[in-house]
This record gives sequence, C-alpha cells and structure tokens, in this order.
Amino acid sequence: MKPSHPEHAADPVGLEALGRRLAADHEWLAYPAKPWAEAPEGVLNCAIIGGGQFGLTIAHGLKRECVDNVVVFDRNPAGMEGPWLTFARMHMLRTPKDLAGHDLGNASLTFRAWYEAQHGRAGWDAMFRISRHDWQAYLNWYRECTGVVVRNRCEVTQVLPPDAAHPHFRLSVRTPAGVEQVLARTVVFASGAEGSGGHVVPEFITSRLPAGLYAHTNDWPFDFSRLAGKRVGLLGAGASSFDTATAALEAGAAEAVLCFRRGALPLTNPRRWMEFSGFLAHYPELPDAQKWAYLQRLYSIGQPPPKPTYDRALAQPGFKLAPATPWLEVREQDGQVLVTTPSGIERFDFIFAATGVAVDLAMRPEFAAIATHCALWRDRYQPPADKQDARLGAFPYLGRHCEFTEKQPGRAPWLSKVFTITRGATLSMGPSSASNSNVKYTAPRIIAGVTRALFLDGADGFMQKFLEGEHNELPPEAQTQARAA
Repeated sequence: MKPSHPEHAADPVGLEALGRRLAADHEWLAYPAKPWAEAPEGVLNCAIIGGGQFGLTIAHGLKRECVDNVVVFDRNPAGMEGPWLTFARMHMLRTPKDLAGHDLGNASLTFRAWYEAQHGRAGWDAMFRISRHDWQAYLNWYRECTGVVVRNRCEVTQVLPPDAAHPHFRLSVRTPAGVEQVLARTVVFASGAEGSGGHVVPEFITSRLPAGLYAHTNDWPFDFSRLAGKRVGLLGAGASSFDTATAALEAGAAEAVLCFRRGALPLTNPRRWMEFSGFLAHYPELPDAQKWAYLQRLYSIGQPPPKPTYDRALAQPGFKLAPATPWLEVREQDGQVLVTTPSGIERFDFIFAATGVAVDLAMRPEFAAIATHCALWRDRYQPPADKQDARLGAFPYLGRHCEFTEKQPGRAPWLSKVFTITRGATLSMGPSSASNSNVKYTAPRIIAGVTRALFLDGADGFMQKFLEGEHNELPPEAQTQARAA
C-alpha cells in the first residue's frame, strides 16, 4: 500500500518538504495558543545556559507552552555547541539510533524524520548508529526550524540571585562586544557534562610535568598531528580513552597504551539495561537509599567502551591494553614522560588523563553566588557506614523538576526557579538523565518546572485579572435580546 502522504514515502523527500510538514504539525499542536508568561520590560522569562541538545529542547518546549521571551546563551560559535564537534572523538553516538525526546512527541521533529527526508527508508535501515557529525547537523536544523533564540559566543560567567533590591536573577554575560547584564525570572543550566564541575588532571601529573607533555581527554582544541610517530600513554580505560587513543593512532602516533588499575576491562554495561520507560521516567521517585545504591554500583563496576569503539581501537596496529597497571609516579626526563608502574617504568612521548569529570559546584564561577545555598546529597542523606562515598555526597540534591533545593529551608526560596541538567543531576534524576537516552523524560520535567515557577510567580496578577476582567462569552446585546424575549 502506498503512503497517503508523500512526506511519508520510503524515498527521500528532502528537508524542504519535511519543513512544511513540521510547520503544519506545529500549527495543529498549538493548543492553547495563548502567550501568558508576562515578564517586565527588559527581563527574560527564562535564561538557558547552554545551547546543546537539552538547551534547544527546553527552549522549544517552553515555546510550545506559549512562554516567550526565552533566550539560550552558548559560549561557542553557532554549530559548535555541545561536545560533538569539539572534544567528542567517537565516530558515532553511543546511544541507539532510534532515540527520541528532542521532538517532544512530534514525529516530524525526530532525527529519523530528518535523516529519512534526505536518505530515505533504505538509508535509515542501513545505518547502524548516528554519526556525531550527523547529530550536530540535525541539532543545527532543529534550532533553525523551531525558531528558538540562541545567542552564540556569549558566556555566562556569573548568576546573582534575587534580593530585596533586585527582584530578578542577574546574569553577567561575556560577549564579543563586552560584558552585558541580563535579567531573568528563571534560569536553566544546560551546560553539559562539565556544567556542574569539570575535568581535572590528577595532581601527581600536573605537579611533576610541564604542560606540553600532558592533556585531559576532554581538552579542546587539540592538534593530534603533533603526536605523529610518538608513543602515547593514557591513564584510564573508559570510552573517551579508547576514542582518544584511536584519534592519536589515526593521526600517525606509533603506539597508544591504555593503562588502568583493574585487572581486566569491565564487560557489562547496565546503562543499556536501564533504557526502559519505567526506569527512565520514574527513577526520580525512588527513595534516596535506592538512588544512592544504583549510582554507587555503577561507579564501582565501571563502564566498558561501546563495542564499535572497542573494535575501532583494536583495529589499530599500535593499540595496546595494559590492565593492572596503575600509575604510581610520573616524571619528565629528556623531554619524555617516565611513568612508574608496579611492573616497571613506561616511557611515553605524551600522556592523556582519561580520568572523567568531577561534580563540584565550587569549580564553576557561574555558581559562586548560589552554590552555598544549594543542598548537596551529603546534606540530605546519610548512607550506612559501608556505603559512604564522598563523590556522591558532592552531587546537588535536586527536586522533581531538576530544580536546586535549599540547604537551609527558608533561606533561599528563589532556588525553586533555578534548574540544572548536567552531570550533577544524575544522582537525583537518574544515571542517564543528562544524556540522549533520557531527553524524552527529563526535558519535560524541566519545562514543567519552569512553567510552574513562572505561573506561581505571577499568581497574584492572574487572580487580579480573573477578578477584574469581564471575560465576556456573549456580546453585550445578548442581554437586551434576552429581556425582549
């Protein structure tokens, strides 16, 4: 049977046809099409920090809820938001290709619709997983066709909370033209994996080596051509370590050696098991003890690289795995790095720390004025003696809409208007809450949290309009006509 609409044909129809279908969808789904969130002159209803996949989705969701005066700020140039064309070095995304959520329930806005419009159903069926370049291209199209407002090359360096003299949040934004002050009623931090902390090279490396001999796997930009003919050492065996080793070898490095403490690579990845709607949607309702146990277990067992990442690395002749090889000490000698391990000395021309990302609000200058008011997990939950974990204790303790909560109740009620979807959200909201796997469930929570905050903030004004307005359903002459009858 032939499809009833040409836009749904198996052959590619082009992005122009998809755009027309999407415009019609947005018109049909517009109910109730009534702007309602009224911000004072010069004040945003919402400032979103980060123009990646979550920032765009939340901005579009607020637009669909008829909240205007929303601006997304991103420090990178247009098309370079997020990790995909910066420090991400994998060839393809680690999540399945049929992921959804950025569309907010509109099939015409899915990645699949975008891809099939260009490559047809056969192209979709032939694709294993989404390339990171295609993913960024999709996000660029998403931004264009939804019409969300993004200000690029604008870095938010400080967020000051409301006080007696200032009823709104005050954001300092560094732009090419200088620093601007922006006022907003609500704030969303959608600033990626490092948005609640950052990556750190271990002190035993930074204190002993000159900066030109080491980097973190998240450092960007990085010129891999400088590693041609070199022997490269990597500390850690996560996916980013495999990706970085492969990038070095593909750029001409002679050898890349992954050194890690475990006796063998972990084989299991329960994060894939977690990708069912019950877990993704309702993890935030679990008791604190179970949330703690889930994330602590994930941390303890580690996570292997995806199989395509593993296969890509092993296909390189110079790739080597060194299990049970922790780094005990490093030092520089004759322009090289000497690494002491339990098995002896390894000599490298350059090393990478694949040591992940820390959650620590104190590392982020934009949190300086609000972090002291935010409850952390160590303030709200005391695990049993055998479950203590300082790393987890540093995560922010969030409410059901990803909003920060008060460390001391009653001292900072404005925190209910500040939301975050960064690595720090994962203990409160779910291990995959800040990833593609869970946009479908996490983004609507934040959208609902923002609209809730805006509505309650304006509740007195809405009541006044309700009481004082006429709200006529019938024209005035209807009264006269009724008496005449």
